[in-house]
Amino acid sequence: MKAANRYLAIACMLCLPAAAGAENLKQAWSHAMASHNQLAAAAARRDAAGLNLESAQAERWPRLDVTSSFTQLDKAPRFDFGGGTTSQPLFDDDNFVQAGVQVSLPLYAGGAITAGVGAAEYAAEASAGQYEAVLQDIKLGTGEHYVQVLRAESGLEVAESNVRTLQAHTELARRQYEFGSVPRNDFLAASVALADAKQRKLQAENALDYSRAAYNRFLNRPLDQPVALDPELDIDHLVPAGETLESLILTATEQRDELAVLKAEVNSLRENSTAIRARSRPQFALTGGYMYLENAFLDSDEFWMAGVSFQWNLFNAGRNRDRAAALDRQALAVTHTRSDMTTAIALQVRRAWNDRQEAEARTHVAEAAVDQAIENLRVVQNRYEAGSSANIEVLDAETLRQQALSNRDNARYELVLAKLRLARAVGAL
Repeated sequence: MKAANRYLAIACMLCLPAAAGAENLKQAWSHAMASHNQLAAAAARRDAAGLNLESAQAERWPRLDVTSSFTQLDKAPRFDFGGGTTSQPLFDDDNFVQAGVQVSLPLYAGGAITAGVGAAEYAAEASAGQYEAVLQDIKLGTGEHYVQVLRAESGLEVAESNVRTLQAHTELARRQYEFGSVPRNDFLAASVALADAKQRKLQAENALDYSRAAYNRFLNRPLDQPVALDPELDIDHLVPAGETLESLILTATEQRDELAVLKAEVNSLRENSTAIRARSRPQFALTGGYMYLENAFLDSDEFWMAGVSFQWNLFNAGRNRDRAAALDRQALAVTHTRSDMTTAIALQVRRAWNDRQEAEARTHVAEAAVDQAIENLRVVQNRYEAGSSANIEVLDAETLRQQALSNRDNARYELVLAKLRLARAVGAL
């Protein structure tokens, strides 16, 4: 096979799509969302916050308490009607049974219940936002591992093509040397270059095996499970190319879940502070119930009751005041944290934006360099076969071709990573 045809075949091979049945990125995301432990933990925290909200809302509803007790006395109590000569037992024996049912409905709690519900609602909102943030982190992590596998596969393909090219050249140098057209040094130098290429191929195989195992681990699969990925990545719609840096930063500040979580945490802390302050206000509740008291003296053992209870904590050494003030200070701390995160997110968007711009420019340059390197190797190899160029020129040309292929693949996959990271920075992943 002529050199030109050989390198054209190698270039086409590097661009071939994955075999049918290969896992695509959307499928990888779906599997990660269904199996990742961090997401399961975030879902559990979200569910717990929802149950806490239901509990806080239930404080507005009536409360039903059932009580029962048995009491054993050292001796039966008696009523003394004067003089100590006449008395009546209060119970039939030296023990008695008491039971009751009581219903209470809060009428006024100083705003504590309303504030408690508000705090639980904001806490549930924060937990939901944390779940979404973890989800986007997992999607980004899955995408990064996915791309690393593709990059390692391309790296191995480049290393294998390098070995094949140098094997062909070494064989040519051997024949030329045996024929007497070139010195033995050409064959020795080509053999050394081939040995070095085989070492790089072994390293590339190791890197690919590790990247596949890391991908499987991230998706909670057996490390040795076979991995076949689709190189076609449909991610351009995540962040349209026409968006400006300023508009993306604005979008990020509006839709990043982390900022929404911190805002909800601030509101939850403030509502909790309000609820604690409300405990110092009067508390009213409507009560009613039934009581059974086993006795021998009263004319009835059963009693029905209804009333309004009142409670007002006038002094508790400033406990409520200090707890409320502490929560206010925590809310202030979270507010400062949110302000700092806003600028950090803007910087994150800027970096991802610049990385995407750089990778796009590098991709165009690297694509052109590959064509030039392949053509350069073809010309030099033809000249060597004709005896018009030195062996070192062929080896240098192959080195340039290998470097051009590596640069092209690196630029391509770094562009993909930049797009994914920009989508995550904006909150659109």
